Amino acid sequence: MRYRRFGETDLEVSEIGFGTWTLASDWWGKVEDKQGMLHAALDAGITFIDTAPVYGSEGVGETLLVDILKSHRDELVLTTKCGYDIDAPRKFPGQSERPQDWRPESIRRQLEDSLTRLRTDHIDLYQLHNVRIEPVRDDALWEELERLKTEGKIRELGVALGPAIGWVDEGLESVQSRPIASLQTVFNILEQEPGLTFAAEPNVAEGRVSLISRVPHASDTLSGKVTPDTVFPEGDHRAHRNRENMLDNFEKAETLAFLWESGRTIGQAAVAGILAKPAFATVLPTFVTVDEIHEYTAASEVPLTADEKSALDDLWSRNFDHEDRYEMPLKSSA
Repeated sequence: MRYRRFGETDLEVSEIGFGTWTLASDWWGKVEDKQGMLHAALDAGITFIDTAPVYGSEGVGETLLVDILKSHRDELVLTTKCGYDIDAPRKFPGQSERPQDWRPESIRRQLEDSLTRLRTDHIDLYQLHNVRIEPVRDDALWEELERLKTEGKIRELGVALGPAIGWVDEGLESVQSRPIASLQTVFNILEQEPGLTFAAEPNVAEGRVSLISRVPHASDTLSGKVTPDTVFPEGDHRAHRNRENMLDNFEKAETLAFLWESGRTIGQAAVAGILAKPAFATVLPTFVTVDEIHEYTAASEVPLTADEKSALDDLWSRNFDHEDRYEMPLKSSA
């Protein structure tokens, strides 16, 4: 495993991180041995753990980390998030969002609740979760976040964009005008915008802010674990993907076989392709098995060659010589 630093901070993280989202919910398949997965991640060299109060129900995305933090807290860079009212019902049945509450007093209470659930006295990276443009522009909110840093309850701040792909204005304004160490966004080698736009920003390009990639396997299009004929069951988060978009991505991926014909798996090539972008400090694969932990973390040991990176960039610039059936809209609140 290789390691990178978030911006100019003291937070050094593994190039592959671990998100608890798949442990706290069954939206990507059921995980039976949650603690076994966490220990396998640490054994593979993972030091960056990403969670959030809204993962699962009743804050289980955080409470399931208590045992591992008890014995490994000083070895880990722990990030959790704020913004959602986890006691409020979802806006619609199923997998819709819960209401958000960005009032400064609410954010302080949310942080205190997270510290209690995690049984720790500080959060290494506190991310604004699926933030909209209004809280990005809310000076009172950011003043409260700075007070929480001064009190030692937070080491660094970050922004996590979502759900889905987009949120360009939210990301740009956060990078340009707020004291963040990281920006998390959907990014994979088939879907590189708006990540490339963020990477071109001076604060990112000059190393003051780092990017975090999630959905690195393009909803498993780049994992080798599903095919164009796969039908996801009701309740599986991948079922939300537009069918034509999935087919587009499968066809584009056919042009990238050179990345996994030299000893990598498809899944490792997908991660290595992201890590070839220096703006990205870490990648958050969607893990549901120990075998996936072993496979994807090994991508850190097989970086792209200069020629492979150049060929990938060239194919991206030509849309992989593909005419899309479906143009993915970029979400926005601005």
